[in-house]
Amino acid sequence: MTALPKFGLLTNPIVDVIKEIENIARLGFDFVEIGIEWPEGSPDILLKKREGIISLLEKYKIFAIAHTAWWIDIATPYDLVRNAWIEETKKKIRVAHSLGIKLVNFHTHAREMTPLYKKYEKQILKNFCQGLKELVEFGKKYNVEIMLENAGEKGEITDTQLIKQITNTIPDVKIHFDIGHAFIFGGMKNIRSFLTTFGNSIVHIHMHDNHGKTDEHLPIGKGKIDYAKVVKLLKKMKYNKTITFEIFTNKKDAKKSMNKIKKLWMS
Repeated sequence: MTALPKFGLLTNPIVDVIKEIENIARLGFDFVEIGIEWPEGSPDILLKKREGIISLLEKYKIFAIAHTAWWIDIATPYDLVRNAWIEETKKKIRVAHSLGIKLVNFHTHAREMTPLYKKYEKQILKNFCQGLKELVEFGKKYNVEIMLENAGEKGEITDTQLIKQITNTIPDVKIHFDIGHAFIFGGMKNIRSFLTTFGNSIVHIHMHDNHGKTDEHLPIGKGKIDYAKVVKLLKKMKYNKTITFEIFTNKKDAKKSMNKIKKLWMS
């Protein structure tokens, strides 16, 4: 049987990060996904709490990866704004390094990826790739790997083949697969397509549920995603890395969701 992945939970950026890590660890998760995001997860605050964060991770024998805000816009056609976002993301990479984190995510966010701007799609993708390449190279200096998460909103880079174009251009970027996001843009067929396309390039997964229309972040089983099939697909590809339950109702629901997935995995 394929070994169980490691299961984690994302910190809530409006709650004190120390309290969040403590609660996540006590619930029995294997790791914490620290949101490097305003307000409580802003770089300055995380640096001030660095010793406390590291101490907690050691105390509970858990590890951390990092998550950044979905609206970071390195594809924008406004050069000054794009450059500012790149500098801001470099701060996040440095903070991750200071916390001993070696894996940081960014999203395929691009506000102009709509039918209205279809004729400018190549330029938008070019901007995104240039920014992402700079971040990947910057991360290497700090021994931090960058992973790319498929976005979950209309008007962003959500198409699997477009994401593949990006990874072909920047082969050193890792893949972070958000199952709920993929379901919104093509259901179970799109989930299978993403897994087939990226396979072993996937180093991290987000699990949550929805009804196929909006990004609801529901507990597993409260939406329409067939997680029995999802787990079957993941086991077939021998996936055994990390899975975060990005569930926004409450942490007890996240723990119940983890237990459901564990049961499916071991069946």
